[in-house]
Amino acid sequence: MDAPPKTLFELLQRSAKSFGDRTALITSDARITYGELVERVDHYARSLVAGGVGKGSHVALLMQNDPDWIAFAFAATSLGAVFVPVSTFARSDDIAYNLRHADVDHLYMSAGFLANDYLAMVAEILPEIATRRDGPLYSTSLPALREVVVRGADDLPAGCRAWAEFEQSAGTVPEEVVHGMQAALDPDDDCYLLTTSGTTARPKGVLHPHRALASNGHRIGDYQGLTCEDVVWFYFPLFFSAGCVNVMLGTLSHGAALIVQPTFDGGVALELIERESATTWHLWPHQLRTLLEHPDWATRDHSGLHKGTAPYDALREAPHPDGLGGVNMYGMTETATAFACTRADESMDIRISTQGHLLPGNEMKVIDPETGAALAPGAAGELCVKGPSLMRRYYKVDPAVTFDAEGFFHTGDLGHMDDAGRVRFAHRLKELIKTGGINVSPADVEESLLRIPGVEAAYAFPIPGGDKGEHVGAALATAAGTTLDEGKLLDHCRTEIASYKRPHAMLVLTSDRVPMTGSGKVRKTELRDRLLIALENGEGPVVFG
Repeated sequence: MDAPPKTLFELLQRSAKSFGDRTALITSDARITYGELVERVDHYARSLVAGGVGKGSHVALLMQNDPDWIAFAFAATSLGAVFVPVSTFARSDDIAYNLRHADVDHLYMSAGFLANDYLAMVAEILPEIATRRDGPLYSTSLPALREVVVRGADDLPAGCRAWAEFEQSAGTVPEEVVHGMQAALDPDDDCYLLTTSGTTARPKGVLHPHRALASNGHRIGDYQGLTCEDVVWFYFPLFFSAGCVNVMLGTLSHGAALIVQPTFDGGVALELIERESATTWHLWPHQLRTLLEHPDWATRDHSGLHKGTAPYDALREAPHPDGLGGVNMYGMTETATAFACTRADESMDIRISTQGHLLPGNEMKVIDPETGAALAPGAAGELCVKGPSLMRRYYKVDPAVTFDAEGFFHTGDLGHMDDAGRVRFAHRLKELIKTGGINVSPADVEESLLRIPGVEAAYAFPIPGGDKGEHVGAALATAAGTTLDEGKLLDHCRTEIASYKRPHAMLVLTSDRVPMTGSGKVRKTELRDRLLIALENGEGPVVFG
């Protein structure tokens, strides 16, 4: 195994030196070699410097999966800037919070994607872009922001720069200036500020340095057994850690080719998998089910698929599971994804039933979640982790609140380590809803539902979600005599709540009928059970009880 790279820029440079003429990125109608990708990264780096970006700048990108996303991420981080990916699922409130909390000073974005008009959302939260003419942007709502650059809009507000102008500005910056900034990059410089949902009212910002991301991305590729002969198909959004670390860094660190799709479409995916003779895939369980049930599954050649990260429960049911292998892992955004991982050459039984050994340098302790006492080997308890891929900190949160006295992060997950030293994850202790591979904070959903006129209290909880694992369920409490309109409830959810955290079904009841414990806490499990019974009886998606 080669020594892991220490920065993202080193990771890409090493691959470009070894595999410059080989294909790095594939789309439906284009191919980009490693050499061309490095040239694009260098071009974007000069454009960024022309716009005032440098070490310590907080640079946000709101863009669908695209080769430009990948080139931009490497360019920004090569300068020592902190890269802040923004979810393409986001609504106005999500975008505003993300930009404000992360202290973003430069925003680069697509004008829109699918049915989402991002430019309209940004104009709503940043009215100053309609009137600013020259010089930096100043806003009371986003005080750190100084520039907005937009791709794909014909008619821009006065305060925005067009993407074409951004690209043309590269010519004003000498190459040696950018190369000097890249040479000064330190492995301990902050690199990614990723957003993850927690149990609090708002998501947290997870801050990682270069060293953690570059080395862990490289190791993930090693554990998958990737080489320059592999072709990787995936569909995780790149703004998730699974996309920008597991897939992007794991693939590009080993000279493999990465197929990039802006959206998940089963037919297009199978066509690309066959056309490119893909060997590796990364997807969530519901996406696998879509592929297996697609009419093209039986006619397209997907026989080469045998690597990647795979949903093993679903793969047990696949027609030829030994040929649809991959690695299993345990991790999270806070650990730069994989903290433990199986190896591609281990038996299918091990890869299905365990999450593998700890990656080099990592430590794990298992504690009683009630008392905090360390448990004997093999006993199930809360998994606590420490190691080189663990985040630096939650942004704007005192590290003393996040890590214990020994430096361990308490994951809120239940599991144990078996006699062979492999991690066996059981389930989450934290009150998160995991739908289609995405963590959703109940408090985040509840905050939006509380903005519905007539709603006094809102409660979000997981309900069974088939191949997605879990759906979001919710209960709304109203004052006696208040009537909520089903159509308006659904309209609010469609327009104000991102699709991945939108309630699948809702129970509406008066506040005096909300079940409570003797200590005054709401019994969410009873609310969930009431909703599930109603759904089984054919009621819904809004149930009035």
